[in-house]
Amino acid sequence: MARQQAPAKKATVYRLSRPGDEPLALCIQKKYAENENDFQIRDVSISGTESLLITGKISTDEPRWMPHLVSLVGHNPRLKNLTSAAALIIPLQGYDYALTWGFGHILLNPLFLDNDFGLRFAIRKASPDQVRSLTSHTMDTLARTARTSVPSGASLDAFGVEEIGEVISRLVGRISVSGLTASAGKADSYATVRGADGLSLPLAKSPQDLLADLRYLHDTVENEPPAKGLEHFEHTRPLRPGAPEINQLQGLLSQALKPGSPLIALTWPAEWQEGDHGEADSYKIRGAGAGREEQPDELELHHLLQPLAHREASTRFDALKRITVQGLNSDGFSISRAIHGDKWITFQIDHEGKRYVFHQGRWFDIGGAYLDLLRQKVEKILAKRSNLLVSDWPQEVKPKGNIGVATEGRYNLLVQHDDPRFLRLDTKLLYTMQHTKGFEVCDLLGPDNELIHVKRMGGSVSASHLFNQALVSVEALRRQPDTVSKMQEVVRRESEGKRDIPDDFQPTKVVLAFGGRPATPEALFTFSQVTLARCAQRLAELEVELEILEITDTPKILKDDLSLE
Repeated sequence: MARQQAPAKKATVYRLSRPGDEPLALCIQKKYAENENDFQIRDVSISGTESLLITGKISTDEPRWMPHLVSLVGHNPRLKNLTSAAALIIPLQGYDYALTWGFGHILLNPLFLDNDFGLRFAIRKASPDQVRSLTSHTMDTLARTARTSVPSGASLDAFGVEEIGEVISRLVGRISVSGLTASAGKADSYATVRGADGLSLPLAKSPQDLLADLRYLHDTVENEPPAKGLEHFEHTRPLRPGAPEINQLQGLLSQALKPGSPLIALTWPAEWQEGDHGEADSYKIRGAGAGREEQPDELELHHLLQPLAHREASTRFDALKRITVQGLNSDGFSISRAIHGDKWITFQIDHEGKRYVFHQGRWFDIGGAYLDLLRQKVEKILAKRSNLLVSDWPQEVKPKGNIGVATEGRYNLLVQHDDPRFLRLDTKLLYTMQHTKGFEVCDLLGPDNELIHVKRMGGSVSASHLFNQALVSVEALRRQPDTVSKMQEVVRRESEGKRDIPDDFQPTKVVLAFGGRPATPEALFTFSQVTLARCAQRLAELEVELEILEITDTPKILKDDLSLE
């Protein structure tokens, strides 16, 4: 008996949103639509629905690696690359569904792609216990991408995905194909789907059944909630290069790039966080215009924004990208490469009912549900208050004679001066086998060896760097054998032998001390909240308590002898 043919065959389908009454050909990239030699476009009918088919080949004269081969063997074997591509575009229920074969996906116009369409279907139908592969992106200051695979399938717990701070861009898993032609009436028929921008799954071979399958995909994405355990996967997402929102958002960012903007904060680039730079003693700033080069001891947001103040708003972002910042050590040697200015800022704005964030050079669409979840976690973290009592944060006379807030370094000196139970350790680096260029274990060591990290929460500073510093310190003390002995040396030296820590010291409490504004979620930029939530989770895993301390301001002036007037 001849084997019965399956009613469906795997294909990849994308969803596009074409404006108004524009022709279907708009869904095809212009360079392919106008290439009549290699591509053919024809109108077709899919069970009465007027559709568009484009087929053709993508060829190159020779592979890009051919010159290397020729240089080694001395002759040209005359090879060519030839790739087939096909896309069938079917309008349905307000969208255009594009089935693609071969390299057909590259024919589609990215301006109209419904990003994450395949992922949204997958998280509504995939079993949380039969996930085979996840691609995740870390959202905090360390921008990492990871693809984890379990070929036989596993529960979400096996992938270690966090609700806060990770974005999922691709999911591979098993789903029931009940409702699709592929089930052929069987109640227990399953298939593996791959969901990202596109959706790879079995689709009907007959035109009429194909339309029914597409309606099923449409209804699932539009009307069904995500499967239990997969809800948070669609709370937020990075915008793809070429996404139509980016040009408008880039314009809003460019307008906001001026001194005093409440929408922008100084942050530390991923490259800085990932490297072992140590603490910079100064920063070299180039490209700010008129051949200027600055070398401030502390990098502040105005160093990046002030040079843009007199530029046309539309040109400020491009001008920011031309500015570079390079960290220098106390000897004036570089401890980082020159990093472009756009990597040093975080920008967030609420636009057309959504929150968008520009961070580490990428745009993110932050969903409302994600913001609610993030706020709940951050409120819980910030509610754990410390009982420590520290000095109020004073003013000081600046070099040019004006009055301003005392620097963090001077404030830490004041705390130690007012209460000798606190030991100032900021800028006192620990040099270990892991951190050969040094790191700060804390700003202040508390009476019971609490690791206290101090940050002035002005509107122009992201606190993400502080939270990462706190985590690096604890992990070094817990995981790296030589760190405790190096800390003992620094504590003895800075306390002039009056204080020591035990040989078996393990940190049990971290205190984040905030000045300048109340310690509330509103005081933190979205990405700082993400980093705080991830920091708190990691500290809890290491069995270290995290507490919050608010520092009160005072109008009194801090004098050179650390007295107040």
